[in-house]
Amino acid sequence: MKKLIFYMIAIATGALLSFEGALYGKLGEQVGTLEADFYNFFMGAIISLILLIFFGRGNLAAITKFPKWNLLGGLLGVTYLLTLVIGVPIVGVGISMIAIVVGQMVTSILIDHYGWLGSNRKAVGSKRIAALVLMLGALALTLF
Repeated sequence: MKKLIFYMIAIATGALLSFEGALYGKLGEQVGTLEADFYNFFMGAIISLILLIFFGRGNLAAITKFPKWNLLGGLLGVTYLLTLVIGVPIVGVGISMIAIVVGQMVTSILIDHYGWLGSNRKAVGSKRIAALVLMLGALALTLF
């Protein structure tokens, strides 16, 4: 039951990311690419700070004990959003999101298979390969 609830939330979150892409693609055209990117992360920082103040139970100071390469997530998030802000006006929300999801799937399968970045190893099976092939086919169909 927990997995089903998670899948439903993940699908809804994916839908929200498509809305985000459409919104920031248009915003980027109006105010500039880097400006739209900055606005997103500025608002995200404010909202995260408010949530942290009221609900945070962790130890933010422990971040200094982590290997510095583990902190690259922020840079990767900026890259993701910049790709959407630039790509959505050029190719549209659908193709932008499909291309990003294909990149996520390929990389996720490799991370799982090899246990990169400390993740649990999960061998690549025929179902995952089939899903990847179908996504690559979907991307190819949208391009032609």
